Amino acid sequence: MPVIRTTILEGFATAEQRSEITTRLADTLVDIFGDVTRPYIFSIVDEIKPGAWSIAGSVANEEMIAGGRQISQESLAKKLTVSRVGAAYDALATGDRAKIEEYWDADITWLVPGETSVSGTKTGLDDFLNFMKEVGGLSGNSFNMERTGVFISGDQSVDLSLNTATRAGDPSRALSIDVAHVLRWREGKIIEGRGAIFGTGTTEYNQFFA
Repeated sequence: MPVIRTTILEGFATAEQRSEITTRLADTLVDIFGDVTRPYIFSIVDEIKPGAWSIAGSVANEEMIAGGRQISQESLAKKLTVSRVGAAYDALATGDRAKIEEYWDADITWLVPGETSVSGTKTGLDDFLNFMKEVGGLSGNSFNMERTGVFISGDQSVDLSLNTATRAGDPSRALSIDVAHVLRWREGKIIEGRGAIFGTGTTEYNQFFA
């Protein structure tokens, strides 16, 4: 039977993280040997008390553990995940500049597809937010993005959405298009975004914002 044993300093990982260690390492072994081995895999996390472990000749104490844990938490807070992508869009919806700046870089560039007054490259956060404000105005704040999928690869994310709206002052002009956004991230913030519209959506988009 395969036995996976991981040794970490006591207090460094939360109970949830220890559970994730055992599960994900077991999953890795299953990927190698096949699902038939899963019932026989033992995955164990051992914790060593401070003072009982040395690193490069220095004894690991509680202060070192606290420092390492803080660095780990700061790194995890900026990790690109599906939930962080959603949080970035949710921050935009609040209109809170401080909240927005947690996810959207000051020097962001954003390429808007189509051939309309709102299309083209937006440079810098102010320009991007002005674009969002203009879209809100033209749609009477009816513009809505319903996310249907998010995919992560390295420092990039791709989110799919159904975008709907009605034109301000003319509810007969409606928008309903499938869109993909390709985002590039750095240090937990979006530094570049590109939009793409599927099928005949580009024509519909151009007509809506004409």
